[in-house]
Amino acid sequence: MREPRLIGTTARSAWLGGLVVGVAAGFGTLEFPTLGWLLVIAFAVGAIVSRRPLPAAAGLLTGLGMSWVVLLGRVALTCRATDGELGCHAPGIETWLAVGLGMLATGVMLTVLEVARQRRSR
Repeated sequence: MREPRLIGTTARSAWLGGLVVGVAAGFGTLEFPTLGWLLVIAFAVGAIVSRRPLPAAAGLLTGLGMSWVVLLGRVALTCRATDGELGCHAPGIETWLAVGLGMLATGVMLTVLEVARQRRSR
């Protein structure tokens, strides 16, 4: 008879949890900033004390950055009205889009580092 498998936090589950929370928090930080940033902080505190903080942080940053790039990128592409025309204006959105790209790039870089570390340890 097989022994029951103990459930623990793997790097994959920590990263996936971070990604899911990051996508939700990314939307939240743009639409409901206080609630979104509280979600980020709560997950980050939990990730720091977990057994797998690096993959959790990588997933969180990847999800946050992905949400920001998708949502702000869509606004940047569709808001092209000039001063005399009807439509939306999105001045200064480029800086926030760059922040989103930075979060996404950092998350991807941390993910690659964690995958490389996992492969070396095998």
